[in-house]
Amino acid sequence: MTTSREKAEPRSLGGLILPLILIGLGAFFLLANLGYLAPISIRALVDVWPIALILVGIEVLLGRRRPWVAFGLQLVALALAVSIVASQSAGLLTPAAARTSSETVARVGATELALDVSSDFGDLTIAGGASALVETLSTGGEVKVSTDREGGRAKVEIDPRHALVLPFQGVRTDLTVAVASDVPASIRLEIAAGDARLDLRELRITQARVDAGAGDILVSLPTTPQGEVTVDINAGAAKITIEVPSGVEARVTVKGGAVSLESQNSRLAASSGFAETAGYATATSRVTVTIDAGAASVHIR
Repeated sequence: MTTSREKAEPRSLGGLILPLILIGLGAFFLLANLGYLAPISIRALVDVWPIALILVGIEVLLGRRRPWVAFGLQLVALALAVSIVASQSAGLLTPAAARTSSETVARVGATELALDVSSDFGDLTIAGGASALVETLSTGGEVKVSTDREGGRAKVEIDPRHALVLPFQGVRTDLTVAVASDVPASIRLEIAAGDARLDLRELRITQARVDAGAGDILVSLPTTPQGEVTVDINAGAAKITIEVPSGVEARVTVKGGAVSLESQNSRLAASSGFAETAGYATATSRVTVTIDAGAASVHIR
């Protein structure tokens, strides 16, 4: 039997803290995934872990006797934790768009380039015109550039930095890569989600490969291909546009699941999953594009 004294006993409000934390973290991760906030630094989170002990201590000491006082003190402790994390590099409230970084890879006698570019989430552009061998500009998140040289061959790898980012948090990084136009290059591009533009018009490209998840993919073929140039595109759900410059002999073949092909280029009439210029079969310098996708629309311009 419950007494009036037991009924009047104040209830602890400590049970509200955990739901508030979960709601706050969920809102933060959503805004970060959309690119409005920077990622949480794991190092900053480790720095503030003693706040959990403070929250528990307040709950034990005042949770039953002074629930509103305890609740207020816990909110103050949480605000302190947020302020500490926000003051760290890659903290809570730094706008992602405000963080930019650039890298340059010197030529150092390179006569051949193998370029490997990865992107998890964001827009990616690769084009010619670099005075160095490779030049990068990233906005929203940092990228790692590593170079391995063997003789005149330079292998350059560009990928996002993950050292201080929670593994389940998407971080939008918009990346522009400029490549030397006079060095023979092979390019491999891997993008999980986002739009990709591969402008090969000015490049001495030997081969290119694109592995993409979802997004828009635009590939502009080289204006003056040298020999047999192959472009392979593997995608999930994507809109793929192939631009064929005037005078370039090319063939585009599509296969996979629900893939449609249409051509707005009068030199390439689309039929039965492929389109080909009239002089492709006999050309010694030409571009062969192969597209394998799950669900994609392919447009030739």
